[in-house]
Amino acid sequence: MTVVAGGGPRVTTFDGQGLLNNKQAPIADFFAGDVANRGGVRVAVKNLDGDTKADIVVGSGTGGGSKVTSYLGKTIPPADAPPSNFDFEAIAGFAGGVFVG
Repeated sequence: MTVVAGGGPRVTTFDGQGLLNNKQAPIADFFAGDVANRGGVRVAVKNLDGDTKADIVVGSGTGGGSKVTSYLGKTIPPADAPPSNFDFEAIAGFAGGVFVG
């Protein structure tokens, strides 16, 4: 995972099998968090609900607070932001971002 300085909190996902076959078409692309924040977003992939879909956990990037949000793989559409499964402030009042994973 790479955080690009000056970038928005964009999350783009790819199919692992497709990447192995040199196909790099995104299967989902959305902003997670405050779209005005230019501190990026930190991303982890977990299995939160025990199904066969990968779930995404994101943390605010630098300057974006300390919000942690999860998205269930089964609810992530190919376009637009998916509904969050849960979200919370990890450290109230802290603006330095938070790492997940």
